[in-house]
Amino acid sequence: MTNHTCITLCPGAELFVIPKDTFKTDFIMFSFTLPLDADTAAQYALLPAVLCRGSVRYPTLESLACRLDTLYNAGIAGRAHKRGDAQVVTFQLRCLEEDVVPPEDENEGPLFVSLLDTFCDLLFSPLTENGAFLPAYVEGEKKNLCEAIRAKINNKAAYAISRLDEEMFAGESYGISSRGTEQSVAAVTPASLFACYRTMLARAPLSVTYVGRMEASAAADALTRFVRCLAEHRGAEPLYCPQTDVRRAAAHPLHRVTEEMDIRQSRLCIGYRTGMILSDGDFYRFALFNELLGGSASSKLFLEVRERRGLCYDCASSPEAQKGVLYISCGISADAAEETEDAITAQIDAIRQGDVTEEEFAAAKKSLISGYREIEDSAAAIAVWYENRRAAGIATSPDETAEQVRSCTLQEVSACAQGLTADTLYFLRGTAVTGEDEEDYDDDTD
Repeated sequence: MTNHTCITLCPGAELFVIPKDTFKTDFIMFSFTLPLDADTAAQYALLPAVLCRGSVRYPTLESLACRLDTLYNAGIAGRAHKRGDAQVVTFQLRCLEEDVVPPEDENEGPLFVSLLDTFCDLLFSPLTENGAFLPAYVEGEKKNLCEAIRAKINNKAAYAISRLDEEMFAGESYGISSRGTEQSVAAVTPASLFACYRTMLARAPLSVTYVGRMEASAAADALTRFVRCLAEHRGAEPLYCPQTDVRRAAAHPLHRVTEEMDIRQSRLCIGYRTGMILSDGDFYRFALFNELLGGSASSKLFLEVRERRGLCYDCASSPEAQKGVLYISCGISADAAEETEDAITAQIDAIRQGDVTEEEFAAAKKSLISGYREIEDSAAAIAVWYENRRAAGIATSPDETAEQVRSCTLQEVSACAQGLTADTLYFLRGTAVTGEDEEDYDDDTD
């Protein structure tokens, strides 16, 4: 288990220090966890973008960029995404380590502390007008977000997955896009956004993850101003405790939805309830099942359904570990839907029955283990890895998980396939005779 340290900064805020001496940067991630709700999703999607536009001290993007340039091209970025039934507002900060830059200026403190001070300016001293965010900044980011929402229709693979989510998780928070809708974005005002901002600071649990060479006590000391400012915003109201509704199996026969669009390439997407989630502790078995089924170029879906039978342009599977969901998405011709669905089911059945060659199983293990090893090459990936596992109540490292995969048996993987139940099938039928091929699937568009 990785030797990481947990320090309580203040009620509802914890610092996790992951010691790494392989990078020449300090990396820190701040993650506020909120309920995923249709009334606030668009607000929290906008919030990090508006906050990163400027502060009282750095009122423009130009002045902020100049400030970060003086910190040797340090970076601050914010985004919102969903994790299970929660919406997470995240800020990532990076800067060079102190020992790889010239000695500090007389008027500047340590580089990492200076970057944190700049972040505090953005988070706790935003530009306001009449007790609300600056209207010009809010309107600018609303326009950007609406354009991003509209752009999804041009990526049919991502669009089809989002429609599958809406159908499969109707009545569940997970069916809500963490970007909101164009209508909900349009309804945001500077005052309503500022109210959500204050609510986030007051009630959202905060996880702070540091990756670098700094000792845990030094990292906590560097956050002194941040903790003081956050404590001023914490009130008497209880903190949120978002919960994810996990349904271990489909509660109904396969729900089928077909829609038509004037495109050449159709999209077939199937959502499964997996019966397994990350907090179970043995999700690595399902990760290996996914790799074997459709998670790599050596998977059964790729080699059998795409390459050998030529039924689709692309075909892949991907799990959502917090919610316990598996997606299969493929681009097909309109008349190949039934045959492709049968071929996909046949590959799942093959794994259920243990019909897997030693070469296939070894290739899946090698691919998955390689992916876990690559996590150690990125401070951001390391931070995300451990944050997701803390949220699930586990703490295995990528290396430990790779060892678990290495010792996993085919019988254990076949058992994962046994628990898979198909919930919803979404078919986007293309009606155009000619046209451009669709874009590749990008699953970071929710």
